[in-house]
Amino acid sequence: GFALAGIVFAHMIEQFLAAPRPADSWLVESNVFDQIVQVFNGMFIMGKFFSIFAVLFGISFAIMMGNAAAQGRSFSGRFIWRLALLFAIGFVHSLIYRGDILTIYAAIGLCLPFFYRVPNKVLWFIIILLFLGLGRWLFYLVTGTSSILSYDQSPQSPFIAAYFEVLKTGSLFEIARENFISGFASKADFQLGAFGRAYLTLAYFLVGMWLVRTGIINNLEANKHLIKKTLKWSLGSCVVFFFCIGASFSFIPNLMEFKNWLSVFAFVFYDLFNIAFTAVLMSSFLLLYLRKPTGWPGSLAPYGRMALSNYLLQTLIGTFLLYGWGLGLVGELHDWQMFLLSVVVIYLQIQLSKLWLSRYYYGPLEWLWRCGTYFKGVKFARA
Repeated sequence: GFALAGIVFAHMIEQFLAAPRPADSWLVESNVFDQIVQVFNGMFIMGKFFSIFAVLFGISFAIMMGNAAAQGRSFSGRFIWRLALLFAIGFVHSLIYRGDILTIYAAIGLCLPFFYRVPNKVLWFIIILLFLGLGRWLFYLVTGTSSILSYDQSPQSPFIAAYFEVLKTGSLFEIARENFISGFASKADFQLGAFGRAYLTLAYFLVGMWLVRTGIINNLEANKHLIKKTLKWSLGSCVVFFFCIGASFSFIPNLMEFKNWLSVFAFVFYDLFNIAFTAVLMSSFLLLYLRKPTGWPGSLAPYGRMALSNYLLQTLIGTFLLYGWGLGLVGELHDWQMFLLSVVVIYLQIQLSKLWLSRYYYGPLEWLWRCGTYFKGVKFARA
């Protein structure tokens, strides 16, 4: 639930673009309140909450594999089928919003059964290499650039302006067609190119799997000292990597251009800062939860139990407000307004989740996904 709330802020503040803001088409000028929100978004939101989601995905995989093994059966084949269903849901979602992560999780998740038997030391060796940007280094070594796409993706690009116009004025069909034609290519480039989101996602999956292996998540109270130590060291790492970012980026005139190896090196520091801050967010939240499990951290539980349904619902709400098939307000709202709208959406979804789960055992998509996974009906409505 906490991770999902962060995703709402990330998508709403970017106005569901999943692309740079067009330089000449944005209709509102940034003011001081927008700048405050932009700093907040950059420091606390961007690159952090997808990470928490990815760790949780790895945790869920390891739990399902462990439960099946305890019953004397393998879950690998059914897990792959489960990912195929997730990819189908994500494919439809990505036609509406090209920033969809479900298809990415489904594709990268196919690797997890191969890592399940890997010893912990080897697992952490792989995780560290991925966190240090191995994929980015190899990509830049082979291509000498940040992107495999032939068209310009800068804010000044005519391509970005044309894409914005489709979102602003296009019908649902026109937006879906645009996302199908160019959206998957942009997504693949962002995931596998020099920005390397896919490599980090796999690393977070493996961290989640390790957390289950070690039994840490089964008894958080007994591991409270470890959580406190994680918070302490990750806070210190944030400070170090923040200054490393400032020092390395000061030598790069355009942050979005990969002109030399220094650019690659600078973005590794950026990733390391986000990794450390993700650890800060996770450990801080866990300590708050352990202190007051019935307080506001615990109230997010129904929201999180319907994460898949709520994830798609927030897209429908956001794209209706912003895209041409709805109210078409993209580019017309300030960042501070989108921030407040995020709070409203999160609150309403929490209340809706509580109401729904008082009557049903699962969210609607969670129920369909479970039925499809096991090829049988699962009890849905409460007595």
